[in-house]
Amino acid sequence: MGTNPPRKPHLDDRALEPYPLRQTLSVNEQKLASLRESAATEWISKPDHYLLVDDGEQLTLCAANEQALEEAAPLVAAALGASARFGTPRAHCATRPHDGARLQPVMYVRVQVSRAHAAHVREELLRRGAALVEEDPQGDRLVLRAEASLAALIGYRNFLRDTTSARFELWSWLARYETTDA
Repeated sequence: MGTNPPRKPHLDDRALEPYPLRQTLSVNEQKLASLRESAATEWISKPDHYLLVDDGEQLTLCAANEQALEEAAPLVAAALGASARFGTPRAHCATRPHDGARLQPVMYVRVQVSRAHAAHVREELLRRGAALVEEDPQGDRLVLRAEASLAALIGYRNFLRDTTSARFELWSWLARYETTDA
């Protein structure tokens, strides 16, 4: 009796829903064959943060949030070598099984900045369609808590880095998936 080969993951697998931020990777065929032979996608991945997924057609970096994607990029680039090309990060929408409804990832966001930057940081969150949940003054700092679609938050880390001269703390995690009209 023969054994079945392991099933290749599919990017729409429910198991990948905790990793809603996706970035495709392209590498030359020789490097891709070497990665597949050594099962490198497993040792490059850091569960609960990011996974490098080979679905048999392409490589995709699946991340929990932008911070995890930033953490993964140098390691993945080193493993893949100079031939690696990173695509643009995008929010992955899920599909509800019983009715086929499109579901977008909604993130819970907590950002801490100095009061000097607070108004600008708050305005940017609101401009991105975030629902502000709480503002918590803590000494000379302000903590903002909000919810926003992941698609709207892509690039927010860069905005914070530029606006605050990299003096911020940002946490974001998947709150839920909700229906979208798009």
